[in-house]
Amino acid sequence: MPQGLMLTDLAIAGVLLIAAKILRVHLTVLQRIYMPSAVLAGLIGLALGPAGIDILPWTDTFTANASLLTASLFSALGLATDVPSPKTVARRAGSLWAFNQIASVSQWLFAAMFGLFLTSFFWPHINPGFGVTMSAGFMGGHGSASVVGDIFTSLGWEDGFTLGLTFATVGIFLSISIGMLVLQFALKVGLINTFTTFDSMNEHERKGLVKPEQQQVVMKDTMSSLSVDSFAIHAALVVAVTAFSYVAANFLSSFNEQVQVPTFVTGFLGGMLVRIIAKRTNAADYLCDGAFKHAAGISTDYLIIFGISAIKITVLAQYLMPMVLLSAGGICFTLWLILWVAPRIMGENWFEKGIFSWGWLTGTVAMGIALLRIVDPKMRSKVLDDYAIAYVPGSITDIFIISLMPIAMFNGMHWQALGVGLSYISVVLFIWRFVLNRSAKHATSNT
Repeated sequence: MPQGLMLTDLAIAGVLLIAAKILRVHLTVLQRIYMPSAVLAGLIGLALGPAGIDILPWTDTFTANASLLTASLFSALGLATDVPSPKTVARRAGSLWAFNQIASVSQWLFAAMFGLFLTSFFWPHINPGFGVTMSAGFMGGHGSASVVGDIFTSLGWEDGFTLGLTFATVGIFLSISIGMLVLQFALKVGLINTFTTFDSMNEHERKGLVKPEQQQVVMKDTMSSLSVDSFAIHAALVVAVTAFSYVAANFLSSFNEQVQVPTFVTGFLGGMLVRIIAKRTNAADYLCDGAFKHAAGISTDYLIIFGISAIKITVLAQYLMPMVLLSAGGICFTLWLILWVAPRIMGENWFEKGIFSWGWLTGTVAMGIALLRIVDPKMRSKVLDDYAIAYVPGSITDIFIISLMPIAMFNGMHWQALGVGLSYISVVLFIWRFVLNRSAKHATSNT
């Protein structure tokens, strides 16, 4: 069990986040590039921290905060996640599920194999698991990058932690910048008729604020304050599941020295187990998903701040050229997925689903939502609804690949990983072609 978040670290990160939000509100240049406040806070922390001028009084263990917040993030997500029935997935979001599976697994495979190619022929002194750090940062964001970095660190390659977090940070910028270019290209070739430009946004949208009359309540008050504050119980559940994630991960990892179960896996599954129990005992009537989702959001923002602030610039200098080549290859491959594979699998509204997928395949789900709102401001395509349904069965695959791919590449099991990944993609294609398509056609014929 790691030490908890030190008050000093939390206070510094909080001040950085407030300062970043103020800058985001008042500087147009930050608004035009859709800069997330947490990313800006992390960059300030990087410049003022040990890698920069070193004036922030971080504790000696502040780099470990990202790992703890990752466990907290997935614990909160598990507490807010229902498992949809296979019938619901097939009827509502089958094609999006299939594309998400193909895109995410193939991106991991491409990154791993291209990274292996670079390290085998040009930079043999670099760890063969180098490519995995790109997919961990691009697709999974700072959460997955932190997980993969911890796995590599436990295996003896500490540089993997910095590389993954760097790819996650770079991916956020690429997500928006290249995403906007894709939108302009789509407008020229007639894939879309219009999209919401920055100049057409109102002042609140540009600044990342919500108009007072449109603001909504964060959570329901499900318990009487005479006995306990509602948020205190929700926070207690997140903390308890996070603690369980460490205990369970350590227990499961104790059976074999070669197997290390990540805390994000036990946290996510532990949260889902608590949710199932709550539903069967009717305790779920007194729990609010909004509170858990905001807990996940808080963990994500602080995770980004600590993750970026912990990046080691000296390490990046050693990997600069292979990182540039790996990023360029990853961008080209992901664009191919969005512009060639997506229309052949997702059918109606494929571009809206594709541009949303570009956002989370290179940055975060938040980046995907930002791009989707530009092209579909009224959310007529129902992409987010379908993604929510497809997320849970897809997340199981993510858990396996994030946990096992770094170990496989580090230990030389390159072709085994490739074979398993390609076999899984083949199975998904078969399900999409012969099961999901028929289910969708049957549902359409009955409406």
